[in-house]
Amino acid sequence: MKKSILFVISILLATYLSAQKTEKADQIFEDWNQKNHPGGVVYILKADKVLYLKAFGLANIQYSILNTTESVFNLASVSKQFTALGIALLQEDGKLSIDDSIQMYLPELPNFGYKITLRHLLHHTSGLRSTPELFGLAGWRDGDAISTEDVFNYTCKQRDLNFKPGSEFMYSNTNYVLLAMIIGRVTNQNFADWMKSNVFNPLGMSKTYIDESNLNVTAYTGSPYFEENENQFVIAQNSSHDAGASNVYSSAPDLMKWMKQLNNPEKKWSNAIGLLLTNDTLTNGTSNEYAFGLISDDYKGNKRIYHTGGIPGYLSFAMNFPDEQLSVIVLTNYLDYKAQQRVEMLLSLFLNDKSDKKDVPESIKPVPLNLKCAANYTSDYWNNKENYSRSVYIENDTLWYLRTNKTKSPLLQINDSIFVIGGVNATVLVHFKKQDGLIYMHVKDGAKPIQIFEPYDNSPPTAKDLNNYSGVYYSSELETSYTITTDQVGLIGYHSRHGSFPIEILRKGIVNWSGMAVAKYEFDDQGKMTGFYVTMDRVRNVWFAKQ
Repeated sequence: MKKSILFVISILLATYLSAQKTEKADQIFEDWNQKNHPGGVVYILKADKVLYLKAFGLANIQYSILNTTESVFNLASVSKQFTALGIALLQEDGKLSIDDSIQMYLPELPNFGYKITLRHLLHHTSGLRSTPELFGLAGWRDGDAISTEDVFNYTCKQRDLNFKPGSEFMYSNTNYVLLAMIIGRVTNQNFADWMKSNVFNPLGMSKTYIDESNLNVTAYTGSPYFEENENQFVIAQNSSHDAGASNVYSSAPDLMKWMKQLNNPEKKWSNAIGLLLTNDTLTNGTSNEYAFGLISDDYKGNKRIYHTGGIPGYLSFAMNFPDEQLSVIVLTNYLDYKAQQRVEMLLSLFLNDKSDKKDVPESIKPVPLNLKCAANYTSDYWNNKENYSRSVYIENDTLWYLRTNKTKSPLLQINDSIFVIGGVNATVLVHFKKQDGLIYMHVKDGAKPIQIFEPYDNSPPTAKDLNNYSGVYYSSELETSYTITTDQVGLIGYHSRHGSFPIEILRKGIVNWSGMAVAKYEFDDQGKMTGFYVTMDRVRNVWFAKQ
């Protein structure tokens, strides 16, 4: 009798706790149910048990059509894992190898001086420059449609890489557009059709399809929105008309069918999924968390396999926690800037925090500042890799570390050459090292790579210096020109499609294009500028020759 009563109590308690979680989850997304408001779908599954499945907001505001749990959304970059799955299946069938050179299938591509393999594309370690940044630098405006053919044509014009293949990780949509093209050429079929027949249909994902045009709206498709003013939404235009990196449309239930396979693959999919979860090591020995279209990491002590995505009007979160047999999907049909926060609140309800909270930062005891010693380190410093400066100076018997945004922190001395930055919620060490007669500054912030700064002359440019920057500069890789001129204030840049923009001189030969890009000038033996290399986010060192 007692056992029966205890059993009933345990069931009632579990039901009560489950209802509490459901109510709290509802509160996280209740904003999406406001009047004339888009929303999304949230789906949580644990070991085949549905813990939460609800739709919120409107799929179409104009016609007051509600989102349902069957609503279809553009998965954005969550699409990449399906492209990777297609490649894995073709390798399993002996149609290709992920260690093949990409030129075997795309011979139109130039010889970059290094072998680039399909594996490099899958892991985002190819060094290929990314779109849409490449198109922005070429003069394409926001809203200009970019097709698969456009991506391929511009990639074929490139003569340099961002880095040597395998040496770095850099997320690049170009990689997955090329993988989609390779699938099309190997199978001699349209990529979208082949994926439907060989991936989506066999997985039972009947509502899932690829649409490069973003025009094939079904009765289930949620319209994409962005918030123009508070609670005023307009249709968002997705200008990415390519395949492979994005533009898979799916519903939460369809996507969950795939995620269940990731946790417990059937025999048919096990080899391909095993390949998808392969991590890689960079040439410097560093581990790369990006597998094949999926990221493998630790979230609060829990192993996580996931990807997120975002394009105009859609956001997607697809997360698997295999040890917990927990899958979480959040899909939206508007750019909710609180979406990441909402997802983290949701995870806190359904996932235990297993992180080790006992770690105590290493105790560092500063010593009194040696002003004579500190005076050797006062200078302006430049980070040549990341293109930003720091200044170190003495004021009121304190050694200060000044950032470009004008915030400053005291440098607390540990020994003759090592200091710690004070007033920040982290242990950031600053080590001054003598090299070739100069003192360099090495900044170490936890596990992040060491940032190296060299001393430089921060004197303001003269009128003659400014004139030397002027001219017309042309890039054969982008088939476009920029004109640089001077006025009473300083330098002005101009492009026929972007118009005029101010240019800030960061140091001699290095300028900032209004926060859009950084240009590094090259000089001949007479000191005249011959051109510049432009770096813009995931595009590095595109050469523009002075005409």
